[in-house]
Amino acid sequence: MTSIQRWLVRLAYWGFIGFAALTIHDSFSFLLLNTFLAYIPIELSFWLTSRRSPLVFWLIALIWLLFYPNTPYLLTDLFHLSLLKPYAVNGLLKFDLSMWRDFAYLVAPTVVSTIIGTYSVDQVAQQFQQRLRLTKLPAGRTLISIVLFLFASIGVYVGRFLRLHTIYLLITPQYILEQLAEMWSTKMLAFVLLMWLLQLVIYGAWRLTSANTIQK
Repeated sequence: MTSIQRWLVRLAYWGFIGFAALTIHDSFSFLLLNTFLAYIPIELSFWLTSRRSPLVFWLIALIWLLFYPNTPYLLTDLFHLSLLKPYAVNGLLKFDLSMWRDFAYLVAPTVVSTIIGTYSVDQVAQQFQQRLRLTKLPAGRTLISIVLFLFASIGVYVGRFLRLHTIYLLITPQYILEQLAEMWSTKMLAFVLLMWLLQLVIYGAWRLTSANTIQK
């Protein structure tokens, strides 16, 4: 991603956050914080793909790793579409512009964050591969991406069901560690597996389309 493209991404996020802050109603105010949290790892990924000293790189990488689950977390926000009550008495979708505006508020940052977040994982995985000297490992970048998506899936569970934000690690780390130690169950692992497979499908589709674009 070029420098101009990075700035376009930044302007898109900050433009959306600023516009939504002025127009969004209370029922969807959560979207402002969630979109901002999803943007943080994307911004950090820009820094990770630039030349950095090992100390600075791994420090930023650790922060990125802690914040990245906020990006796929937006996918779970789509359940809030139920708040729109989109169906009329006759069972057809209502033509209510305010409803469709809220639909766009929910879907736009989710789609954009999913696409750019998937790209950022691939790029960060490539940096990890180079820094860890795993360039001779077959499909090393893909394997690292798969591991990162698995970590992100666990993070989505922690955020959605334990209601723990990344920032809590700085405030009450002992409480966080206790919650993480007690969260493991069959249902939890099933949810993580579903989120992981969903991200892998998106990643596979992205790799396929990006490969076709490069060939052209």
